[in-house]
Parts: sequence; C-alpha cells; structure tokens
Amino acid sequence: MNISILKHVHLTTIPSASAVEVVNGNIYIVGDDCCFLYALKYDLTVLAKVPLYTAPESDLNGNRILKKKKADLECITKLSINGYPHLLILGSGSKSPRRDVAFLVKLPTPYNRKHLVWEISLVKWYSFLRMNEEVTGSSGVLNFEAAASNDEYLYLFNRENNAILRFDLPEFVEFIQGHTEGVPFPTIIKAELPDIGGVRSGFSGADYFDGKLFFTAAAENTSNAIDDGEIMGSAVGLLSFNGEEKTRGKLAAGFTGKISGFTEITAVENRLLKIESISVYEKENDNSYIAVAVSDDDLGGSDILMLQLDL
Repeated sequence: MNISILKHVHLTTIPSASAVEVVNGNIYIVGDDCCFLYALKYDLTVLAKVPLYTAPESDLNGNRILKKKKADLECITKLSINGYPHLLILGSGSKSPRRDVAFLVKLPTPYNRKHLVWEISLVKWYSFLRMNEEVTGSSGVLNFEAAASNDEYLYLFNRENNAILRFDLPEFVEFIQGHTEGVPFPTIIKAELPDIGGVRSGFSGADYFDGKLFFTAAAENTSNAIDDGEIMGSAVGLLSFNGEEKTRGKLAAGFTGKISGFTEITAVENRLLKIESISVYEKENDNSYIAVAVSDDDLGGSDILMLQLDL
C-alpha cells in the first residue's frame, strides 16, 4: 500500500478525536473525553454538534472531561436498522462502569432531520466479556479501540491483546435495542501486528468498505494498553481471515487474522501522529481509495487527515 497525505487540518474545536465514520458523504467524529458527536462536511466545516450525554461542570477541564470521569468513546460504526442509518458508538470498557456504555444514534432522514440519541448501559455485557481470557488476554484488561461492520458481522478490536471479536450483526442489533435478554458472544480471532519503531503496535481504528476491512494501528512506548506514552508512529493496513472453515459455532481454533499492506504513515509537520481511527470516504478507481483519519493531540485538539490509499 502507498499512502499519500492529501490534506491535514488541526482543529481545536473538536477535542481528542478518537473515532471517525463516513455516512452519505458526512464525516462523523467522537472524542474520548468529549460528550458530543460532531458531523462535518467534506471541507471539514461543522454541520452539527450532537450532545450524547451531559457532563457536570465538576467533571470538566475546559472543553474536556477529566480522565477519571470520561466515557472513553473509542469505537464508531454505521448500522442499518429497519432500513434507517444509525451510528453505534461504544466506550472502551477499560474502566467499569463509566466506560461500559453505548450510544445508538439514528441519523437524519428526509422525514426527520434530527439526530436521535439513545444511551445504553452495557455493564453486564462488558463484565461478561472480561470473564473470558480469549477476549482480554492474560491481563484481564478490556480496551476496545475500534469497530467496523458489514451486513453480516460487527467487528470489535481489543487493543490489549489485538483480539478481534466478531459478532453476528442481526443478533447484536436485537441486543442493543433491548429486544432480547440473550447476551451476544463473539467468535474471537487472533492477529499479530508488526512492530512500529521497535514497539508493539495495537489496533486503533477500522472500517469496512468495498468488501475490504481497513484498519489503523498505533504504537506507544508505554507499559500497558491504557496509559499514554511516547508515540512511535501509526500505520494503515488490510485485514482478512484464514481458517474460518475450522470454526465450530463460536469456537475458532485456527481462525486467524491475516495482515497485508501494512504501511506506516509519515510524520506530519515533523510530528508522528497516533492515528486513532479511519473511515473510507470514496473509491477513486479499482486500486485507490480516499479515507479520513483522525488523531488526538493529547492537548485538547484533533488532527484530521485526508489520505489516498493506493493498494
């Protein structure tokens, strides 16, 4: 893969961008210490600022929510429910119960031009996942950093051990709407990512587009998957799967993730960015895509990149 940076914008109006999703030409961004969903046009002007939840003044430092109080929204993906476009936004699950939360957002339609938001507590579901070492690794830590979906599956990515959790999407949609008491359990797929700058990299973003599962990975020089550290760099790659025929129900022995096209992103204005998320905007031709990537500057601002990905 060859990556060209077409555009870079630093925004102080959107704090700590952690996840991005493109829907019908609009760019949706959430921040991990922010209680708003932002909708942007292609030129990155803000169309809407949608409140997801309310943070008390005592939890705020400027326009950011204190680290111990934030919902840590790291995952976003688009869903179709009853034929209408929705966004699913998930907390990382790295601290319970504050980060064991989801937001389901129905996007505007010609009949209702408002964003409709439902907040959903998922404490029991996150706790259920933490009980499985295949999900968390030996540390027992859950830290979702990315989500992607197609018509069949929802994929969640646990940065702690680079496990990919694949849920049946219709089953998950019923669960997230409260239509069933059954708790969806994933097929768990393991993947090995290349190091970046001599440091282990972890999944940070993902998007399913044109039958391809794009992902971003980032490396920080830190002792765990939660605390920040020196940024060593980021990369974009493609994820496919090997050995699915070996699965039996949810048992996935020999079912692994295959990494291809893993390409590091060059420094931007002499800074290595920790890319938090990616979403493909459009397909240019058979082997070229335009994508939006976001980065948290750890100072209350966000970096937005328009990338050309040549496969």
